[in-house]
Amino acid sequence: MNEVATKAVACPHCGENASVPLPDGETEVKVRQSIAAFGEHTTITCSRDHTYWEYFC
Repeated sequence: MNEVATKAVACPHCGENASVPLPDGETEVKVRQSIAAFGEHTTITCSRDHTYWEYFC
């Protein structure tokens, strides 16, 4: 069974934490309030309905 690497990130709007999957355990994560034109990312919506993006470096 494969384990999925995850990381807790805080919503930049309200600070609520979310656990998000990573491509691998060595990936650096950047959280942004706006979407970029390119790059691998995941869209996250917290329970307060704020949307933000997690970019993988």
